[in-house]
Amino acid sequence: MIHRRFAALGFAALAVLGILGAADRALAAERVVFMTDWKPEAEQGGFYEAEALGLYAKRGLDVEIRSGGSAANPQQLMAAGAVDMAIGSNSFFALNLVKASAPVVAVMASYQKDPEVLILHPDDPANSIADLKGRPIMISDASIDTMWAWLKAKYGFSDKQIRKYTGNPAPFLVGKTAIQQGYVTSEPLVIEQAGGFKPKLFLLADDGYLTYGGMVLVKQSWVDQKPEIVKAFVEASIEGWRAYLNGDPKPADDLIKKGNPDMTDDILAYARARLNQYGIVDSGDAKTLGIGAMTDARWSAFFKGAVEEGLYPADLDYRKAYTLQFIDQGYDLPGPASSR
Repeated sequence: MIHRRFAALGFAALAVLGILGAADRALAAERVVFMTDWKPEAEQGGFYEAEALGLYAKRGLDVEIRSGGSAANPQQLMAAGAVDMAIGSNSFFALNLVKASAPVVAVMASYQKDPEVLILHPDDPANSIADLKGRPIMISDASIDTMWAWLKAKYGFSDKQIRKYTGNPAPFLVGKTAIQQGYVTSEPLVIEQAGGFKPKLFLLADDGYLTYGGMVLVKQSWVDQKPEIVKAFVEASIEGWRAYLNGDPKPADDLIKKGNPDMTDDILAYARARLNQYGIVDSGDAKTLGIGAMTDARWSAFFKGAVEEGLYPADLDYRKAYTLQFIDQGYDLPGPASSR
C-alpha cells in the first residue's frame, strides 16, 4: 500500500480559495478537530499519546483526532470548517497554500528530518545518493515536484531515470539493481519481511533535504483570534511526542491499533525505533529549542532552494507559510526555559 507521503500533495488551490471565503464554523473554544494525513500509525504517535494521556484535556481542550487516507483532503476540509487543524506532510504543503493565497499557517513541525529515503539492495555498489545519477529510480507522481526536483537540482538527476512507484514492493524485490523511494519508518520493514533481507538506505534529510515534516497547520484566523487554543494544542502535542519517543508508547499504540487494525505491535515498534534512530523528531534545532521547532533561517534556506529548482516564484512571501509564535520555547527540555 502506498504511503501517505507518495499520495498527491492533497488540495485543489482554487477550491481552497473559494472555501476560505466562507465564515468560520462556530465552535466552542475548547473543541478542536484535528485531522492527520494518513491512517493511524506510529508516525503520528505524539498526537495519539497526548490524547491517550489526557494532555489535551489537561489544557482544557476537547480534541478529536480524525484519521486521513488516500481519499481524504485534510487541508481542504480544514478550510471548509469541517476540520480545525491538520497535518501537512512537508514544507511544500505550507508554501502551496501561500501560493494559493490561503490564510493557513504551520505552527509546529513534528519532524526535523523528512523520513524519505531511497532504498537499494544490500549489495548495491552505490555509496551515496550522488552515485545514483543516471540509474532508474521508482518514485510516485506526487514526488516529481518535491523530492525529485531537489535531486535534480543537487545531483543532476534526469527525468529519464523516473520509473513509476505505486507502493507495491514487488518490482523492487525482483530487480536486483532496483531503487525505490520510501519512508524510513515503513517500507524497509515491508521489504525485510517480504524479501528476507535488510535494504540499504539513503536518508535524503542527511544530504541536505531541508523540508520539515508532520507540520500542524492552522487557519490564520485561529492564530489571530484563538491563540491560547493553538498554544495549548501545540504544547500538549510536543509533550505527547516526548512521551511517545522516550516513555511508554502503549497508550498511543492502543489508540492507533483501535483506529487502524492493520497496525501490529511489531510494525509500531519498528517505526518508533526508526524515528529515534534517525532523529526524525528530536534532532537539529529540536535539541536546543524543543520538539516542534522551526526557524526563520531554515525556512529561508528551504525556500531559496525551491526557487532555484523552479518550484516557486522568487517574490512569493514564504514567511506567510509559518509562525514561530507557539514554538522554540524549549518547554519540553530538562531545566527551566529561562535558563536556556
